[in-house]
Amino acid sequence: MVKVALIGAGNHCRINHAPALSQYAKDHADKVELIAVCDLEQNKADGFAKEYGFKTAYTNHREMIEKEQPDGCVCVMPIPLIVPLAKELMEMGMPVTIEKPPGASVEEGRELLAAAEKTGTPHMVSVNRRFQPFIAEGREWALSQGAIRFVRGSMLRHNRREDVFVSGTGIHSLDALRFIAGDVSRTETFTQNDGTPWHHFILHFESGALGTFDVLTTDGCAEERYEIYGEGYRVNMAVENSGEPRLQCWKDNELVVDKTPDPSEPNFVRIGPYAETHEFVTALIEKRAMWPTIADVFPSMALALELNP
Repeated sequence: MVKVALIGAGNHCRINHAPALSQYAKDHADKVELIAVCDLEQNKADGFAKEYGFKTAYTNHREMIEKEQPDGCVCVMPIPLIVPLAKELMEMGMPVTIEKPPGASVEEGRELLAAAEKTGTPHMVSVNRRFQPFIAEGREWALSQGAIRFVRGSMLRHNRREDVFVSGTGIHSLDALRFIAGDVSRTETFTQNDGTPWHHFILHFESGALGTFDVLTTDGCAEERYEIYGEGYRVNMAVENSGEPRLQCWKDNELVVDKTPDPSEPNFVRIGPYAETHEFVTALIEKRAMWPTIADVFPSMALALELNP
């Protein structure tokens, strides 16, 4: 039995991490206990404890850790607080899941990477596209067919106008494309500035594969899609935020896989947090390294910051 604590009770956590932790604890009551939740606002912490099944609530994470002695913490912080708190937990030797991006700048990312290497504390970064069932299955199927020659990613949103969209949210797609096709060696950028900037990125992968990534943040609909192409095969994955999530695989001009999610499947399963929780808890139980680490995700963060206009 491992004891897991949660730090941060904001809206992102409510949609993703908290319900995933709650359901996982119900499904594996013999393996994990939700020992405590912490937020600066007592009413939020109390509300989370009641709604998601945490044993108790705190407003001070140090006090929580000292009194409850969790085996690991899921830390869901806004971008400016990710690195300071993650470093503190690592220096305490506390295994931790941290939010993306692992730093607001390349310098912060390197600082956190150095802390991870120095302390050796088990940790993972919440880049949930790696855990989305359709992406994981589509990638595995593609690799079983042969070398990947081309990938395409698109992140479409409605009324998202923040200046840091590419580095703050687009990192998800860039990390997914790296997960699928490997590290990126060179990029080209094309930006359309008629109104809110839209971006078209060309990605050259070290493997020799090519790719594109389109970021259209005010196109009037929300959709996220990934495509993989190789000799004689194609994979299409319409995933989180898409009107009709779907996995389709073609082999020699024949549709051989065609899946849609079970309508009863909750969003926190469909978009990856449940599988992330499984990785975190299982690693705690088995006392092994977690995945993906800051070292795994740092190139995605650096790429996203480089491409952010």
